[in-house]
Amino acid sequence: MPVFLSRLLLAVSLCCAGPLHAADDEAPSALKLSGFLSLVGGRVSGDLGADYVGPDAIDGHPCPCYIADWGNAGIYSKRFSMYPESRAGIQAKYTLSPTINLVGQVVVRGSDSVPNVQWAYASFALSKQWEVQVGRKRIPLYYYSDFQDIGVSYPWVTPPPELYGWEATNYNGASMRYKGALGDTNFNASLFLGREKVSDALYQRLYYHSETKVTWSRLIGGDIEATHGPLTVRAVYMQTTVRTENPIEGVDDRAHLKAYGVAANLDFEDWFVLSELTQLTRDFDAGYRVTAPAWTIGAGYHFGKWTPFLNYARYTERTDDPDLYAPQSYRRASLTLRYDIDAKSAFKVQADRQKDVTHNFGGDVTVLRLAYDRLF
Repeated sequence: MPVFLSRLLLAVSLCCAGPLHAADDEAPSALKLSGFLSLVGGRVSGDLGADYVGPDAIDGHPCPCYIADWGNAGIYSKRFSMYPESRAGIQAKYTLSPTINLVGQVVVRGSDSVPNVQWAYASFALSKQWEVQVGRKRIPLYYYSDFQDIGVSYPWVTPPPELYGWEATNYNGASMRYKGALGDTNFNASLFLGREKVSDALYQRLYYHSETKVTWSRLIGGDIEATHGPLTVRAVYMQTTVRTENPIEGVDDRAHLKAYGVAANLDFEDWFVLSELTQLTRDFDAGYRVTAPAWTIGAGYHFGKWTPFLNYARYTERTDDPDLYAPQSYRRASLTLRYDIDAKSAFKVQADRQKDVTHNFGGDVTVLRLAYDRLF
């Protein structure tokens, strides 16, 4: 049995154990366990055209190929595989007092079978509206950042890779969070700061054949989200200093990264619309700039337990010095059909058609994927 499947099964068995309970004559246990599982399989079809100028293989996967998870080097090729996006996680929450909680989450992936700590933080409630969190968390750059591994929580097989997935997805630091309301409008906001060091960045495996160290330092940002009736709007800004090191490849790049994003979602009883856009700009010390706007929009409709969802996404890179950096661009249309087995599990089928606009990284492909998502 492959290593990642055995570890997925171990994670599932631990999740199924459920919350820990005390004896009848004792106070309820302060420790609660929960978990999630996504089993995802897929393959691509297509051929590299005469105008393709990119690599013949990406991280050992022959092209044409489809990068479904940039941050974790999850790649589909013509051979059916469950490695790129399958994952399982366990989350533990320990309540020390009515105002202090400890939270941890460990995730194992098909693309990286070594268990990784995604969450490890302490939260301190200062009041009903204000909370401080200290430790390891997800960088809240995108609307689904906090729960992008939990497949039950969205209509796609996974959130659009045109937006989701960079060298660093977590940070070690602190955040101040606010939750409140003004009339009929509910608000959530946060300020966060910290840093992250990744010794072997999976994202960089897409470009280099050896380990690459990536450091995001002086990370600072903030986000605000407002919900009024069926409309939810979220805005975020973040900046950090990025250093990428790979001595074997002769790489030692430094850049200042700025990013902002806006999401606007409508959710009615039967139909819904999801949209999000981001733009990341890197100013390299070498003297050039890369700007990467990306956006996605989709609409779905609930027919009882069935939900068809149609989506379009685009990612575009621009540079002021194409001799130093070759831009990449993609556009993709997808159709997903989701069936809710029950409140905690769903089955999905998704077909994607991706166009490699710049003809230099993967090629034009059609992708077919199946997914089973479950909460425990």
